[in-house]
Amino acid sequence: MTRREFTFYIWTKYLRPILLICIILFCGNFLINNFRENSFNDILTIGTIIIIILSIYISFYFLGIFIDSLREKIVSKLPDSIKSLLRVLSNIIDFISPFIMGALIYYFWLKDKPIAIVLTLVILIQKISHFIKSKEGNESKLKQ
Repeated sequence: MTRREFTFYIWTKYLRPILLICIILFCGNFLINNFRENSFNDILTIGTIIIIILSIYISFYFLGIFIDSLREKIVSKLPDSIKSLLRVLSNIIDFISPFIMGALIYYFWLKDKPIAIVLTLVILIQKISHFIKSKEGNESKLKQ
């Protein structure tokens, strides 16, 4: 293992989760103190909204890590026929999910515009991070 691989391994396995947990704790502390000291009308500031979005994103990040680890453990024990069926279902869900998310955003836009904006931002951030990860994966394949 080279120095770069070791540093990347330490960052992804240990340092990044610790950093994200610290961010969640500081955001939660800020929100709790903000709720205690201010009235409800003063709470909806831009900073608070940004921290709420950041907390939601980090929570989804950890939830994704947890689901990925469970999926790897479960799928590794399944027979090949079920694995191929799961791949087909995954492709169908990947195709349908933008339509479902679009319908959800439209529904929330009609009911409550801030929820639709937050949902759109979360989806956009997720798509950008997925695009960056896939691009990094393609670049590492080209180097090999």
